[in-house]
Amino acid sequence: MSNETLICEPGMWLPILGEINEDGELQWPRGVLMILYLFGMLWSFAGVGIVADCFMAGIETVTAATHTIKTPGGGSAEVKVWNETVANLTLMALGSSAPEIMLSVIGIMGTDYYAEELGPSTIVGSAAFNLLMIIAYCIVGIPPADGENETGMRRVSDMGVFTVTGFFSIFAYVWLLIILMVVTPNKVGIEEGVLTFLYFPLVVGLAYGADRNWFKGDKINPNQHILSVAGHEFRAYEASALLKQAGKGASGDMDAEETAAFLTRMAMAQNKPSRAQLRINAMRQLTGGKRVVPKNVGKASDYVSKLPTLDELHETPEVNFASGEYSVLESGGMIAVSVVRLPAKGPFTVKYSTEGVTATAGEDFEAVAGTLEFKDGEEEKEIQIKIKDDDEVEDDETFMVKIAEPSVGIIGPFASTTVTIIDDDEPGEIGIKEKNVSVTVLEKEEKAHVMISRINGSAGPISCDYKTTAGTAAEGTDYKPATGTLTFEAGQISKKVDVTIIDTGAYEKNATFTVELTNFKGPETRSKGFADHKTTATVTIVHDAAAKEMVDNVTKMMNMNMEQYNVGSASWGGQFSEALEIGCEDGETPSTGDYVMHYITVPWKLVFAIIPPTTYGGGWVCFFSALVMVGVTTIIIGDIAALFGCVYGLDKATTAITFVALGTSLPDTFASKSAAVGDDTADAAIGNVTGSNAVNVFLGLGLPWMIAAFKWVGSGPDNAWYAKYGIPVFTDGMDVRMGVDVTAADDASKITWIAGTDVQKCELCAKEVPIGEAAFIMPAGTLGLSVATFCTCALVCFAILVYRRGACGAELGGPPGPAKVHAIILVGLWFTYIVVSILGNKGVIG
Repeated sequence: MSNETLICEPGMWLPILGEINEDGELQWPRGVLMILYLFGMLWSFAGVGIVADCFMAGIETVTAATHTIKTPGGGSAEVKVWNETVANLTLMALGSSAPEIMLSVIGIMGTDYYAEELGPSTIVGSAAFNLLMIIAYCIVGIPPADGENETGMRRVSDMGVFTVTGFFSIFAYVWLLIILMVVTPNKVGIEEGVLTFLYFPLVVGLAYGADRNWFKGDKINPNQHILSVAGHEFRAYEASALLKQAGKGASGDMDAEETAAFLTRMAMAQNKPSRAQLRINAMRQLTGGKRVVPKNVGKASDYVSKLPTLDELHETPEVNFASGEYSVLESGGMIAVSVVRLPAKGPFTVKYSTEGVTATAGEDFEAVAGTLEFKDGEEEKEIQIKIKDDDEVEDDETFMVKIAEPSVGIIGPFASTTVTIIDDDEPGEIGIKEKNVSVTVLEKEEKAHVMISRINGSAGPISCDYKTTAGTAAEGTDYKPATGTLTFEAGQISKKVDVTIIDTGAYEKNATFTVELTNFKGPETRSKGFADHKTTATVTIVHDAAAKEMVDNVTKMMNMNMEQYNVGSASWGGQFSEALEIGCEDGETPSTGDYVMHYITVPWKLVFAIIPPTTYGGGWVCFFSALVMVGVTTIIIGDIAALFGCVYGLDKATTAITFVALGTSLPDTFASKSAAVGDDTADAAIGNVTGSNAVNVFLGLGLPWMIAAFKWVGSGPDNAWYAKYGIPVFTDGMDVRMGVDVTAADDASKITWIAGTDVQKCELCAKEVPIGEAAFIMPAGTLGLSVATFCTCALVCFAILVYRRGACGAELGGPPGPAKVHAIILVGLWFTYIVVSILGNKGVIG
């Protein structure tokens, strides 16, 4: 083809050197133009990826905002402002898909609100690439099981959110077919535009509800993600004892090393890279920038074998009483208190003694003193103390047991323990001790235990009723309501009220309910009922994340120092310095590829370093500034993509579903792979795809189509609109462009039509609109075929995922044979989509 026949439609800004005049760049040799526009488009993809990462950095800062709340126990908790699901489907999805969305929005506005092909086709093409190619890549990208920490598979855990986003990721495109080919063919009315846009908040709301489990009556609804809990610092041995008792992921007799490994996994889970970090890191790997995620971060459990054991963390030996408080009946005769030391290595001694408080040595208990001797490997010893009984009626009395002078190491926070002697000559009262009025329970525990005490006596039976009352926790959703009667038989001094906790395994949780005592029953003349004791306990249900502070002393040496991987920057100077810095993986020197990509993209990095740092305005200033820059870069991509297609002989739709869709989706490919490998579930990897695909349509097409529909209905047709979509000619030979009064014109049967100039095969679409009115014309044409093909492939993809969940045990990974087969099928579906769409664009089929 000679250059004289090369007539390309100009874009908003390009070609920069003129169009078809003698000095214009389109007069250059076609081979030169092919190379120029190919590299120009690739360079533009790098640019929009870099600025989109600045956008994501602002979003990461915004969605990471926290505030502090007061906990029922009197402490404080730092909680996230943004719900993770809402953040992922709104700001995160906007950041991830910003180039595709902005390409569609600017494409409509840049063509004076006429339909254009590049934006919609890019959105559909990106959806196909995301769903088919990225998931195929993730299926085969999971490392094989190693028999230790790596399971070799990733399974969707939050099926509620997955169901919502998965459904809408297909419905969104079916909806396009409905409005373009069924309801109002080739037109988008105001109602359709508004409804398409409103599906966006609908899917966010439904996903939020699924995340909160509004649709499941027997599951809990997470409220807040607890980041840290202040007020009490637990020691490593306490965390170990609690986890042994709770049986959280291990048997009740697991040793210290197994406990340390489990706590390590808990702590590492707090440092999982966010969606923004993974995408930014993927783009920086491609452009030789500073990394924001450590190399081979993998799953948290991958680090366990490399981290210190519990014993190794206790470089200084420590000894404590196992509990800070004990109680015994006056008639019990003997009390045994336990002393625990860590690590249990080598011989060890510590002295002990008793000291009266309100109890008197010799009268109420027998004073003891001596030395405990631990052998190598021995972790626990008991101190036996004799209790003396009398017939006097008296209040409960206490004495202390203390430890001192360890042979090595230090004494921990429980250097003493208090023993309460319960009088058994009076019936006593019922109440809740101060230490038991606030109970915190992990949502994964089956029961919440509220201790009810019998105080100042234990003679004869007494009883009371109890009931639960909802607070921020809902009955039947967060916990199962409990009512009943507690009866203390003679000699009994404590009872438990057990309340069943409902667990969903969701990520966030902080909800409360109360247990209240009523209707005391006992001897009328001798018992004081509840007296002045507490009769209400508050139970707080939290997720395991609330254990962070509890295990902090165990895990702080295991947590990675993430400061060097911060996404944002605190100053412009830091941003320009980072823009000039060549990045590489941890512990490595920059490769040749890093140098090459850095120098190729450094102009973009310097331009986008002018975006305000993320520290300004809580990230919002960066957010909006970067959004403007994304729009500017997207204009360049739209122009250069059109010119690229022109010089290569490709129509805009074909260019969009292939080169543009692939270029804008490439960073998400590596980000999803990193999420799949680095997480224990498939939620992030698959959820990012399904959520983005739905949001792309509802926001990327719903918004511009709604604006265009309002514009044309409000302004009515003009000569350019008729010239594009068909010119009505009346019996006298006059047409609307000649100022004919359309209200007095002949009836439609006497009107002839002159075809318009629309290149999307909608040159007579004006016939479907009443004379004198206008509408936003969106030709279904090849877009309809592309969407229909994608929907078919998407259904097959989801069928494969459902099959894999049942047959292979997980959506991603699993046995390598089936994984490769399923990945090949998905890749084949993508190629099928591309071939069918291209043939449709060329008019061969459809």
